[in-house]
Amino acid sequence: MNLVRPKCRIVIVDDHTLFREGLRTILEMEEDIEVVADAENAEDIVELVWQTKPDVLLLDIRMPQGSGLDAIPAVLRISPRTQVLVLTASDEKEEHVRAFRLGAKGVVLKDSARQTLMQAIHTVRAGQVWVDARMTGTLVEELAQLGPDSAAVSARDENGLTEREREIVKLVATGQKNREVGATLSISERTVKTHLTNIFQKLGVRDRVGLVMYALRHGLTGAV
Repeated sequence: MNLVRPKCRIVIVDDHTLFREGLRTILEMEEDIEVVADAENAEDIVELVWQTKPDVLLLDIRMPQGSGLDAIPAVLRISPRTQVLVLTASDEKEEHVRAFRLGAKGVVLKDSARQTLMQAIHTVRAGQVWVDARMTGTLVEELAQLGPDSAAVSARDENGLTEREREIVKLVATGQKNREVGATLSISERTVKTHLTNIFQKLGVRDRVGLVMYALRHGLTGAV
């Protein structure tokens, strides 16, 4: 017996009517996606999420009534299973970092290809982090400047990482590239890549940004 996975239920909040309606049309062409509601006002976000409990909230950052980011904590309180995917035309990395710190699972630039958006939606629905490839490098550097949350440190879980893997996590969290990590630890760049593949699998993250966020939240950014 084949079990059909339920459709991904989505709410769209964006103040630009043409963009919002165009996005809805694109999403409704997908067999595994259902747009359950959309809105143009930041003030409507929490009410809509409370009523619909979507799998994914597609959220614009800048709207006339206020920043969509301000609603993220309330959204996650009333619907913890909802994953927030931020849509933005802005390349302000400070806003992207703030979105993640508030609980968003992904940031997608509005000029992204349709396929990229679909990948982002399915990635965050699965509880993983999504970042546009064009933003990954700068976002890792910005996240590396932040300290871990004290509550996360107290709840640290090593998740089966070896000592070498923990060393690599700490170095990546400082913004080092693979070659720099290899030089620091006197191992080859290829070996670093192999370790990172294993680390990603153990921690359930998709890329370096997800790894840095995990490290910050779980107190794995201490001195090597």
